[in-house]
Amino acid sequence: MRRPKRSRMAEAFGPSFWVFAGFAGIAAWAVWELKGIGAVGEALSGDLDILLFLLPRMMGGMLLAGLVQAILPPDLVAKWVGEDSGLRGIFIGAAVGMLTPGGPMTSFPIVVAFYMSGADRGALVAYLTGWSLLGFQRILVWELPLLGGEFTLYRIAAVVALPILAGLIARRVPLGSVGPGRGEDDPPAAPRRAGGEA
Repeated sequence: MRRPKRSRMAEAFGPSFWVFAGFAGIAAWAVWELKGIGAVGEALSGDLDILLFLLPRMMGGMLLAGLVQAILPPDLVAKWVGEDSGLRGIFIGAAVGMLTPGGPMTSFPIVVAFYMSGADRGALVAYLTGWSLLGFQRILVWELPLLGGEFTLYRIAAVVALPILAGLIARRVPLGSVGPGRGEDDPPAAPRRAGGEA
């Protein structure tokens, strides 16, 4: 069941939002005191330029997340990368992360889509770690041509196990967070019967 809109709004304007807003307010006050109101205006103008630069990419990323979530069957996601997928789910997450091309505007919407479809946090952490450390596009386009095969091989050997370790650690951390795709106001999932049916 999808999260209620009220829950989504509460998450959007949760504690992290107010922490960042507080730091931004303190920074604005410091700039005003040190360099005057003109510097604050210049900073806000620069922020607007960054927002206009990122907004089309963010919209494309969110569209990608929605489409991926619509395509992915939740039962299939739960089977391969869900809570009961075991080590297989972590390996799949790491492998898919390594094969995902592009930057954050591609990878993070995919993470959101998998999260909303029921993927386990260990698989998601393995995905992001594999993407950031072992992304094939970065290795082929940047590392091999610029740093050479020997250095690239050493670097890959040094970090190749980290996506799996990160996924295993993420599963062991005792966090009492809301499960994927479930809001605080949603009814609890039906208990499984002996035959495996909900």
